[in-house]
Amino acid sequence: MLARLHDSHGRVAIPGFYDSVREWSRSERQYMARTGPSDAAILKNAQVKKGWGEPGYTIYERTTLRPALTLNGITGGHQGPGVKAIIPARAQAKLSVRLVPDQDPAQIARLFRDHMARITPPSVRAEVRVISGARPALLDRKHPSMRAASFAYGKAFGHAPVFLRSGGTLPVVSTFQRILGIPTVLMGFGLPDDQIHAPNEKFHLPTFFNGIATSIWFLAAIGARALRAHGKCSERSW
Repeated sequence: MLARLHDSHGRVAIPGFYDSVREWSRSERQYMARTGPSDAAILKNAQVKKGWGEPGYTIYERTTLRPALTLNGITGGHQGPGVKAIIPARAQAKLSVRLVPDQDPAQIARLFRDHMARITPPSVRAEVRVISGARPALLDRKHPSMRAASFAYGKAFGHAPVFLRSGGTLPVVSTFQRILGIPTVLMGFGLPDDQIHAPNEKFHLPTFFNGIATSIWFLAAIGARALRAHGKCSERSW
């Protein structure tokens, strides 16, 4: 059943899964190719020789522009040392779906349930439980607030930042956008080798202090823009 969640080409095999997935322009994909990591760099970082996934897209695009269904864990039957010739009565798998803009988590959950019902053998009873869900979110790198963040990074680090797409589970971002209708700026300061969420997670101290400076510059830039909007200060260079 788990093997039938993808086809032989690496696409998610759930009917209707890609119906709402946004198609990106050629210029956007070219921008990503110029600024993002290459397939070789991603494979080297993952310490694998070959990638896998939806054809027609780079690995960077597969992990950002395109949705994914992943198996996070599976358990069932006798485990540990020794022999036990049993037929397990129960098995459990935990999966996650990374959504992209315009996909609805409730709709994807329905499509997944329907697909599992179709591929469950008559001799097996399957149960699907949705533990949590969040709408996908997309940040506009051309928004004034994002330009203020770019300015702040440049002042604190001495270099203009490069915009890279990245996945993550931050439900509050889409909530701010959908309910409050306000822009959201995500500003990260972790380095690739900081091992985020790992037992040996760290934070490079010079980067930590530069992050403080970046936050100060960002608040100053946003404040100056608000004052200009009300005609209370002159134009600044940022």
